[in-house]
Amino acid sequence: MIKREINLFWLALAFFTRIPVPAELDFSSEKMNHASRWYAAIGALIGFLLAAFLYPLWFFLPENIAAIILTGASLLLTGAFHEDGFADMCDGFGGGFDPEKKIVIMKDSRLGTFGGAGLFMELTLEWALLAYVLERGWLSAAALLISLHALSRGISGALIFFMPYQAALDLKSKSKPLATGMRKSDLLILVITALIPGWLLLDPVLMTALCVTGGVMMLWFRSFLMRHIGGFTGDCLGALQILALITGLIIAAVFLKGDLPVLSAIMEINPIS
Repeated sequence: MIKREINLFWLALAFFTRIPVPAELDFSSEKMNHASRWYAAIGALIGFLLAAFLYPLWFFLPENIAAIILTGASLLLTGAFHEDGFADMCDGFGGGFDPEKKIVIMKDSRLGTFGGAGLFMELTLEWALLAYVLERGWLSAAALLISLHALSRGISGALIFFMPYQAALDLKSKSKPLATGMRKSDLLILVITALIPGWLLLDPVLMTALCVTGGVMMLWFRSFLMRHIGGFTGDCLGALQILALITGLIIAAVFLKGDLPVLSAIMEINPIS
């Protein structure tokens, strides 16, 4: 049992990051589906690594420079995996007028105008939001990085359970192998691991706002995809993760702008600011 879960965790880690994993993993389509249960846990790990990398940047550099270096480090750590999906979806839905055309454009490895513009806006907004959060200290940024990277991957991963994979059109993906189905037990673990970091590190009011917004976003995104292409693709999951992450940072910025608490009571007593 433990060996099986460790194998699933390694599969999820290999799927989401460029972090080296054991060469001999037990891989199959079914195991890839079950590995989706650890997507949020991998997100928390990514957030933790980014937060650790951010500390010396925050200590020695201005916030805006630290934020842009951190954004680049995030791209290197994940291989720009979600950003690629986001850009592909911008191209597909911006340039396609029917489901088949949208899928064909999304699977084209070339970057188009819509994808380039969308990616520029996304990365610029992420950098600006991270710089703003950093003005309030490293601890707030670290808590948000860990919580939002977990929560956004939980929101994206849960979509696998709530809607069908668009297999009829998405026959040849240019990306990594994709989880196309999820059991209730996988969903339960995914949701728990997506929520734990935020409820431990963030203020309950902020975390409630993030959860409600994330749930509404997932339902809207599901309706949007069903209406346009009749299911999800890997690119769509990546796009939803990016949208959830950016939306979470925007909500956090609103709280900071209004001088509302961002950190949990446990985090507030930490001497590091």
